[in-house]
Amino acid sequence: MDEAAHRSSSSAELPRATPPGAERLIRWLFGGLIVWGIAQAIGAYTFNHDPRRPLVVLACMGAFLGFWLALLKIWRKRHQPNRSPSQE
Repeated sequence: MDEAAHRSSSSAELPRATPPGAERLIRWLFGGLIVWGIAQAIGAYTFNHDPRRPLVVLACMGAFLGFWLALLKIWRKRHQPNRSPSQE
């Protein structure tokens, strides 16, 4: 009985390995968001030719992407396999 319960709980765990192609997909997403942010900044500038407007748009996009990168770095650090046997 314990073994069956252990199997069902272990099957519900999230996979720890990064799926193949994930890094490439994240790069494409970042590139697309950067292009989209630049397009939004151009649109904000053409609205009334105030140079502060595109700076605000680009700063917000940069903050969003920076926060996302920080979360990805934390996630990778937490899901790295422990290499030293003393930590197990």
